[in-house]
Amino acid sequence: MTPSPTNNASDSVKILDDPKNKPVDAVQNGSSNPADLETKKAEENIPIFKAKDHATEFDPIEYLEGFYVSHKEDGAMQTVLFFLPGILYRLPDKVETLLDLGAGPTVYIPIAVRHRAKNVFTSDYAQGWIQGESKFDWTSICKWLANIESTSESPEEMIKEARKNMRAVLKVNVHEDQVIQDVEFKMDSVVIPKQFDVVTCIFCLEYAGETLKEFKKAVKGATSLIKPGGYLIQGGVLHADEYGFGGKRFSSHPLTREQLVNALAENGMCTTDNHPDFRLIINLEVFLLFSKRRCEFHTQACIEV
Repeated sequence: MTPSPTNNASDSVKILDDPKNKPVDAVQNGSSNPADLETKKAEENIPIFKAKDHATEFDPIEYLEGFYVSHKEDGAMQTVLFFLPGILYRLPDKVETLLDLGAGPTVYIPIAVRHRAKNVFTSDYAQGWIQGESKFDWTSICKWLANIESTSESPEEMIKEARKNMRAVLKVNVHEDQVIQDVEFKMDSVVIPKQFDVVTCIFCLEYAGETLKEFKKAVKGATSLIKPGGYLIQGGVLHADEYGFGGKRFSSHPLTREQLVNALAENGMCTTDNHPDFRLIINLEVFLLFSKRRCEFHTQACIEV
């Protein structure tokens, strides 16, 4: 999935007004305010699920309503959307294939890369949007991106252009040796690559498990989908051990900067500071990075599906 997290380790991520989307520790310990104490008690009673429970407990509609209707109020989402266009400019002007890994029900990546990626593949829940059947309104996200991009395109034009590039919706599991498990939907005659020029994964890998071992496995799975010389764009939150929305909480790995960088380096990704092939932005515990994969790996192949 692609959770937009709440960070229990610090107050760096703004909290939505909706109490269903607040972190457990949003109320400071020791508060004497009766309202604060009541809120904290209520939040502690919200069930917490393991990462593996996303398959049965994740509600894509609740998720979108919790984080994307009021994205300007969510610090993590606001940070990623602000820095994303600049990170994307580090890519070549045109890339042949891009996979939005662990996209959940979101489509802001396809919208953001609409003029840069020729063939866009996504995962999880995007089929309805591709076919024009989704009822969720992405207008505010488009306006936000358009403002940062300084484009005169309307939201309708942005969405139309993004849809033209969509090729398939894939079923993926970053903990399996074969990450691409199945094809949920694809356009006619589309060939599914084994590896892609670009893989994006925002609010994804640290939420695929609760331990460092599971995080490393997820990074290995994600980077295995990148062609030698290809690129990774990754975003998330450091030190967050859970996130919540829609009256549910999901546990996650409290990732550190060192763990993040080491996991990338172990899988052939550039992590050298001040190098043109690596850029890591951290703003109040929210991170967004660009990394190029070293070229001493196997060449791309394709799966006929």
